[in-house]
Amino acid sequence: MKKLYVFVVLIGLFSSFLYSQTPEPDATISPDAITYWVGEGTHQAILVVNWCEPEIALAWGFRFATDSILVSDMMSAITIADGRFSYVGGNGIVNDIHYDDDSLHLALSGNYWMYNINGSGAMAGFDSQYITDGDLVKWGDESCGTADENWNYAWTTPIQPVTDPNPEPEIFDGIVGTPDCQAIFCENPAIIGWATTCQINRGYQNIVNSGLLASYGTEQNALGAATTATTEVVSLGDGGVAILTFDQPIVNGNGYDFAVFENSLNDIFLELAFVEVSSDGVNYVRFPATSNTPTDEQITNSGSIDATQIDQLAGKYRAGWGTPFDLDILRDSNNLDINNITHVKLIDVIGTIDPAYATRDHRGNLVNDPYPTDFASGGFDLDGIAILNGWLPNHIPTFAYETATLTLFPNPCRETVTLQSENGETILLYNAQGTLILQTIADNKTVTLNMQNFPAGMYILKNGNKVAKFVKR
Repeated sequence: MKKLYVFVVLIGLFSSFLYSQTPEPDATISPDAITYWVGEGTHQAILVVNWCEPEIALAWGFRFATDSILVSDMMSAITIADGRFSYVGGNGIVNDIHYDDDSLHLALSGNYWMYNINGSGAMAGFDSQYITDGDLVKWGDESCGTADENWNYAWTTPIQPVTDPNPEPEIFDGIVGTPDCQAIFCENPAIIGWATTCQINRGYQNIVNSGLLASYGTEQNALGAATTATTEVVSLGDGGVAILTFDQPIVNGNGYDFAVFENSLNDIFLELAFVEVSSDGVNYVRFPATSNTPTDEQITNSGSIDATQIDQLAGKYRAGWGTPFDLDILRDSNNLDINNITHVKLIDVIGTIDPAYATRDHRGNLVNDPYPTDFASGGFDLDGIAILNGWLPNHIPTFAYETATLTLFPNPCRETVTLQSENGETILLYNAQGTLILQTIADNKTVTLNMQNFPAGMYILKNGNKVAKFVKR
């Protein structure tokens, strides 16, 4: 069993295992680079552990109020705060140090361990060694680096800060009717088109049983306008897939470009789906879905989901209200032209928290939604996909298809829209039908247009050679 004794004992017993050479340049880390801190107080220290194989060194920050504190107290505080970190030790000896998360399972290996304070060999066991403000405590397998005759160890493994194991979850927009809700009503004038073809690959009513497939509705129910009714839908089943196309490609505009409608009866029974898009029908890119819904207990048909805990997942709102998506999020994706989206794919979230069957968000977290839905209408129930300001009828001026470069805000707007211009430039405002409805000359670098007398819908602003599309609500 590996043990670490106090410094003076190590010199006597284990010197034959150590290199008598000048240590290589020592890896270190600045307090400014630490992302996760434990404890409170005006003093601070850093704990680093190097696992050598694999070549990973991780760092924690520790704050304390007294002038000095024991290394063991720092390690115990980190163990309590961070469930990924653990160690076994006492009476000056440490027998084990581990780090375990979803992707890393680390344990120190080798015969004897480095134990340094600020680059020098520690003078006492970990439960009698004091540290003070600014100290750097380093542990590692002795094979990871070199030591000189005075037991000063060094290694070159880059040190990376650990992430916060319990970050504050993001708060997204909430249910229909709450402030800042982003839902799109199925009769919103900003909608200028709907999906025209649909292909369904049904999933099982219950992925575990692999028996009956979901069977409610037909592909025709996903075409044309969505409504507030809950019956004219097609059910995907666990992991089922729908691929929809459109008369004209969806293009990236300012604001949301399309919206997906599901038939939830209320604001809390939410059946979710991942959304992917393609510009060639072959290569698909998924919107970065986030689910902060707790996974310690399975959501059932009598459970509920808090809409503020999910983002970039279709099915977030009740029937008649669509979840909007902005193609600009995928701007840097490979094999995707965000100004020529021809296909939208929906993949039902398998809401089980059983890792053997579960689906995960873009961070690897399980997505928990009602499960099982073991009936013909199980899974995500697709009502339609609406095209917003990314789709334009043929008779709209061709300049409207150009990449939006004009800076304006807010978008969507309600009463006014403000843009950056140059004195003397002509500003043209078009409605969704391509009709010129306002023309003015900029008399300032910042121009505000009054939109109160115009109906809700999509508009196009042209200022010189710059164009932007926006929505008025």
